[in-house]
Amino acid sequence: MENDEYQKIHDYPKTVNRNKIYCAPQGAQKIIKGHATFDPDKEFRVIQVRKGHIRKNDLSYVLMYKSIMIRIDLIGATHEGIPTPHVHIFDEEHNDGLDAIPLSDIENYNQTSDIIESLATFLKYNNFELSDLSISLSTV
Repeated sequence: MENDEYQKIHDYPKTVNRNKIYCAPQGAQKIIKGHATFDPDKEFRVIQVRKGHIRKNDLSYVLMYKSIMIRIDLIGATHEGIPTPHVHIFDEEHNDGLDAIPLSDIENYNQTSDIIESLATFLKYNNFELSDLSISLSTV
């Protein structure tokens, strides 16, 4: 995705489609649907991934709008010598997600691996409104 288009879409104010969301249970993933606040036809998906092939406690977040925009790996494998936590940004500047950037390079990003807090942080970073949103652990 071109850098300007990425930044424009990333900066949209966003709303989750439900007032209460649940985190993925360990070993699973959860899809949270949302939309641009000013245009419900601009749909987004946030995916909380709590599974891995080697490390069963991996924790990653993905933001999608038509395709992947950003992935943040909080617990997982080293990528090109960059340990977790790191981020993949799917724009031209970052080689369409192939480059890993230390998460510490992202200003004001809370690097917690707490399940609820990390989801709230990811949503906030991606401009989702959190004021009326309740996030709970999985009931499964």
